[in-house]
Amino acid sequence: MKTNHVLYLLFSGIGSSMAFIYPTTESTETLEAAIKNNKVDCRFQSTENTSHYGKCLTLVLKNNTPTKIEIAIPAGMQVNPIDSNFQNLVVTENLFVWVNPNEKKTLPVYAMCTESHDRAPGNETISYKLAKPATGNLNEVANFIAAQKFHNSEGQNAVWCISNKKPLTEISGYDTTAVRKLQTLVAKITHQKMPAPPAKNDYKRNYYAPVTTMQIKVGGSYSFAFSHEKNVHIGMFNTQNVLVRELYKNEHEPAGRNTIKYAFDASVYTDSLYYMRMYVNGEKRLESKMVMN
Repeated sequence: MKTNHVLYLLFSGIGSSMAFIYPTTESTETLEAAIKNNKVDCRFQSTENTSHYGKCLTLVLKNNTPTKIEIAIPAGMQVNPIDSNFQNLVVTENLFVWVNPNEKKTLPVYAMCTESHDRAPGNETISYKLAKPATGNLNEVANFIAAQKFHNSEGQNAVWCISNKKPLTEISGYDTTAVRKLQTLVAKITHQKMPAPPAKNDYKRNYYAPVTTMQIKVGGSYSFAFSHEKNVHIGMFNTQNVLVRELYKNEHEPAGRNTIKYAFDASVYTDSLYYMRMYVNGEKRLESKMVMN
């Protein structure tokens, strides 16, 4: 079974991230305190066309005061969906935001799912409410991801190791440096033994394993053209909108025309339906169904 998709994209500019060192000035209030003191109104909602480990949370801030205020949004802040079928989220970056008098500001924020078996946001707008901030191991992992800028699937797997008690071997991906750093942290704070590096032919854990390790190879390709260098990755998602495996990753995809081939082992991933998605600079640009009959 093989699907082929052709995509031509011409973009100008590279997406920027509004990330700052967490402020400590006396004039700065955390978002939670500012809401409690009625200085700001804040609406929490999911961000459309993003993955559940990207900038999947959007804050709509409204300054209720006649003065410019500083708001700190810390890693470890948590929000819960109004619809409990969707995932709870924990913020994984530290932000420092200026909001002018009576200004309304919309701010996409990096966050990650803490419930791997619930439905992930991304295809629709889901409303959220502020919850208690993360504590202990979850807070430590969220802040480590923020400091290291591991806003990727490897970081998401580390969060699930804490929130859903998944094994350390579940922290895997193309970024082997991130994998070992995250495994080291989680092993330390949970008092577990570090797993051995994956074998060369370990398809499930070694994302660079030879294609010959696949028993049932299923794949396709994307062709595209970029005007500037882009961050590109291709992921395979289940019907709950949760990533089950990244199939391609290049944070520095060069400008020009290119074709990317991707494949996965259908003897390992056995659901009847998957969604293949191509993300460019964190935003979904293409989605197609892979029906496994």
